[in-house]
Amino acid sequence: MRKVDQLHPRLQSLIFDLKEKCQNQGLKIGIGECLRTVKEQEALYAKGRTVSGSVVTNAKGSAYASMHQWGVAFDFYRNDGRDTYENGDSFFQNVGKIGKSLGLEWGGDFKSIKDLPHFQLPDWGSTPAKLKAKYKTPENFFKTWEEMPMTEQERIKFNSLVKQVETLTLEKEKIYHYTSELPDWAKPTIQKLLDRGIYKGISESDLNLPETVMRVLVINDRAGIYK
Repeated sequence: MRKVDQLHPRLQSLIFDLKEKCQNQGLKIGIGECLRTVKEQEALYAKGRTVSGSVVTNAKGSAYASMHQWGVAFDFYRNDGRDTYENGDSFFQNVGKIGKSLGLEWGGDFKSIKDLPHFQLPDWGSTPAKLKAKYKTPENFFKTWEEMPMTEQERIKFNSLVKQVETLTLEKEKIYHYTSELPDWAKPTIQKLLDRGIYKGISESDLNLPETVMRVLVINDRAGIYK
């Protein structure tokens, strides 16, 4: 349940931003539960009802009633050496403010069963009602993720990472400056990424493309990442 890469692509990007902003403010967080199966959600729903413990959720797994089951929610915890859920210093409220500034919905604002360590995408409301009405099951919803284009925010991050790789490899490998220099097996991919604005050189006439980056881009393209 802690595999961030199983979450909605945009949520993955926001988690990256959240951790970075929290770190800059001295708030070290870890990522807890992400995507939950029906069985996992049912086990949580049973707490305080059919098994010992306190009630922690009103969402039944069999009804796909948790945003976790739709891959649009995650939980976090403090990861600074103190007790995982110690909140005497308003740690979770402070992280909640940062998450909300990024556009996430914070569980601390819930009216029923406040959930301080919880965030979710607000695009479909606070409950899965709209998701269930449109997609019926989480599996149908997951299939739509493959059709999602890269967002502008993701494109900026992507190009930033590419430039970091360029800096590390600039003096060690061949750099391609013009499309005419590219190997035939790489030209279609690089041209596609240029046309879509996914990859940008240092200018319109200079690709400044290291060979290692070029190979990674081609591998990713053949894997279907840049559909």
